[in-house]
Amino acid sequence: MALTADGHVVEAMLTAGNVADITVADELTEDVYGCAVAEDMGYDSDAHRAVLRSRNCTPVIPGRRNRKVEIIYDKQIYKLRKRIEIYFGKLKENKRVALRFDKEDATFLTFIALAAIKILLTLKIS
Repeated sequence: MALTADGHVVEAMLTAGNVADITVADELTEDVYGCAVAEDMGYDSDAHRAVLRSRNCTPVIPGRRNRKVEIIYDKQIYKLRKRIEIYFGKLKENKRVALRFDKEDATFLTFIALAAIKILLTLKIS
C-alpha cells in the first residue's frame, strides 16, 4: 500500500504471501512523482532507487545490513514511515481484514477499501 504523509491511499495491491516486496515496488509507486518516498528495507534495491529517481522522487530507504556500501538516507523523513505502520494497525482493527475471512481476492480488497474509508472518515471528523 502506498500512502501520502497525511494518510491518503495512493495505491494498494494484493500479492501472495510468498512474494517479496521488491518484486512489486515499481508497480506500486508508478503514480508517485516528485516527492520523498519512505520505504522499509524490504524495498532496498539499486534498480528500484533508480526508478524512483527517474520519477524525480527522493528514495528514503535504509540499506540492508548485508550491503557493502552504506546507504545514506534522511532519518527525519524516514520517521514518517511509522504512519504507515499505524495505518495498517487501524486496518487490522477490523476483524474481517485482520483474519482474512474472505478467500476471494476481490472480496478481501473490497473490505480493505471499506476499512480505508472508515479510517478516512474518522480522520476528517477528529
